[in-house]
Amino acid sequence: MLRRMSTTALRPFYSRIQTKLTEGLTPLTLVIKDESFMHAGHSGNPSGDPDAETHFKVEVVSAQFEGKPAVARHRMVYALLDQEIKDGVHALSLKTKTPAEAEKGPKPL
Repeated sequence: MLRRMSTTALRPFYSRIQTKLTEGLTPLTLVIKDESFMHAGHSGNPSGDPDAETHFKVEVVSAQFEGKPAVARHRMVYALLDQEIKDGVHALSLKTKTPAEAEKGPKPL
């Protein structure tokens, strides 16, 4: 089951992250949480705008992570989101799991 938070045209980074991870990883589960409001005014969000889309928590379950250590999985995500990082996404908190790992562990966000 693919779980996603709702998106709107007013959230371009969220939408781009969702699209790229969906197309690039074919996830069984994808949960994206925008936590930018918690970082308003610090160096990663200098405008102070709580809607700046600078900080995201992402949990993704994909068979493409099979046989790969956490560092390789994170590199896969960073490669897919390279342009978003260059365009202003300051922080990504990642949980990357295989389907088997997801079955064993706690449920997604």
